[in-house]
Amino acid sequence: MRFGQTWGCILVLAALLSFPGASLAGNALEGAKGAAMGAFTAVADDPSAIAHNPAGIVQLQGTNLYNGVSVVNVTSEYESPEGDSEATFFQLFFPPHAYLTTDFGCENLAFGLGVYSPFGIGGRKWSSSGLTRYVSTEGVIATINLNPTVAWRVCPQLALGAGLNILWSSNYMRQMVNQSPLAFGDAELKFKGSGIGIGGNVGLRLFPGEKFSLGFTYRSRIRVKQTGTLTLENIAPVLQPLFCGSDFSTDASVVMEFPHTFTWGLAYRPTPRLTLALEVDWLLWSVMDRTTLHLAHEVPAAEFTDFGLNFDWQDSLVIMAGMDYRVNECFSLRGGYVYQQAMVPEPTLNPGNPDSDIHFITMGFGYRPGKWGIDAFYAIGFHVDRQVDNAILSGKYNSLSHLGGLSVGHRF
Repeated sequence: MRFGQTWGCILVLAALLSFPGASLAGNALEGAKGAAMGAFTAVADDPSAIAHNPAGIVQLQGTNLYNGVSVVNVTSEYESPEGDSEATFFQLFFPPHAYLTTDFGCENLAFGLGVYSPFGIGGRKWSSSGLTRYVSTEGVIATINLNPTVAWRVCPQLALGAGLNILWSSNYMRQMVNQSPLAFGDAELKFKGSGIGIGGNVGLRLFPGEKFSLGFTYRSRIRVKQTGTLTLENIAPVLQPLFCGSDFSTDASVVMEFPHTFTWGLAYRPTPRLTLALEVDWLLWSVMDRTTLHLAHEVPAAEFTDFGLNFDWQDSLVIMAGMDYRVNECFSLRGGYVYQQAMVPEPTLNPGNPDSDIHFITMGFGYRPGKWGIDAFYAIGFHVDRQVDNAILSGKYNSLSHLGGLSVGHRF
């Protein structure tokens, strides 16, 4: 048995699993009104505009707070080519959002600060004795973005905005290691790491007439070097002399790339009570091409060393349509549809991130009796079944997403 081949496969799979949650990018994690409508870039009329289109905050007068939380649940099933099946465990994740905007008494300037999760929270948790255990038993990614913003109304028909993105990202992954050729039970491999990257964003909002508004936003690529610890537990006795014991731990790091994002939006108000919105996002996930998992302490005798990792992700299109109907001065009903294209190709698809095209149906309401306001939403995501034949784990995957959230706002 060649140790190099065995550990090489383990480490490649480990790094592939360290970025499982990208399929939950977008409006659903950034504010309840935008999530209920689906499309929000050209509307951008609450403080969550910081995340959607920074130019929008110049619409807000005085000082405004808008805070809340989303709830995310994603479940998946895997069916092997032989017909055996397995499902993930139930998990809930709670990405928060918080925004503050103020004009400091200026007529055409506004400033804001946002804290939110721009990319998905939560991967999949599989059984440690199940069909996927040698590829993935658990994978979670968390992102929190600190986003200071400034906006300027150039003229009544045009507003511009810009901001800084300070992105903190962490991930945790776990999988079992097959040691049956060594006449011993499974080992467990875990990686936990985090890091910070910096990027920027710009946006504009154009008003060609009373009934129309146009929006555009660009968010830059962000490079995050995640540093942490890689551990291997329950190592087979025959290998323990090489690893100096039954457990092994080393500092480790890997660089992850978050995508350039281009967003175009259109809003139309056929009546004062009704707003219709369209939006297209283009996420350049192809920046996740190739990286390296670095180990501070290698074990050359077992060929347990740094490995190059091939992701080969693809650019992804997201199309959104939504509406807001104001029933009366205080209460609004909302709904929308979102199509999200998969970014993970068949050769690198795995149970830690069984990515596929998704169709979301969104709905929600808003209630603003005065200076206080509350928005709520629910969305269900139907993932297209994905049949793959690759060197990682062939089979069929199907998934379902549930998302909900609440945002509370106050104008001072």
